[in-house]
Amino acid sequence: MTFHVVTLFPEFFKSPLEASLLGKAVSSGVVRAELINPRDFTPYKHKKVDDQPYGGGAGMVMMVEPIARAAEFVKAVNPTSHVVLLSARGRLFNTPVIEEYLQKYSDITLICGHYEGVDERVADYVADESLRIGDFVVSGGEIAALTVIDALARRQPGFMGNSDSLAHESFDASGAFEHAQYTRPDDWRGHKVPEVLLSGNHAKIAAWRKDEAREFSIKHLK
Repeated sequence: MTFHVVTLFPEFFKSPLEASLLGKAVSSGVVRAELINPRDFTPYKHKKVDDQPYGGGAGMVMMVEPIARAAEFVKAVNPTSHVVLLSARGRLFNTPVIEEYLQKYSDITLICGHYEGVDERVADYVADESLRIGDFVVSGGEIAALTVIDALARRQPGFMGNSDSLAHESFDASGAFEHAQYTRPDDWRGHKVPEVLLSGNHAKIAAWRKDEAREFSIKHLK
């Protein structure tokens, strides 16, 4: 199984990909891992990859274009790669999903979010789907990506000496989602930011965010 990890912090993976069973799997070729920094694909000055969120709010939001270009770089060589955004708004990554991935995919691209979040157009138009590892927030998508890599890698033939270690690993959970985030540009490849976020009307923005989060949760929670 091959993983392409789009991350601002490739050094995060150095030790995990060299240590323990996962490290052995990588060195033996059971698992392949490629680390890709979106800063290498940004068209903006000073390798800029984030900007302030439209509509206001704390923190910075990762921009769509550097991530899109990084994913397109992978797809140019590996057109069947399944592109995944690690996001608190994603589908819960649990045992049934692991089984699904093992059956469907041998090449996976993992996009690691950071800061306040990722422009929602990454989820809508770049990634094939979004995944979350639980109903909680961590400091970056790298932690979630490593979880996904390890959970899938340990099911590969040759990863474990004793296959009985894989028995009785079923989990189930559900939770709510945050509203969508957007940042510059306001028109990316014909996909525009919702007009209300450009209005400067904070009451309307707050109402839109509340409604969008509620509708998204109703639609996606199981």
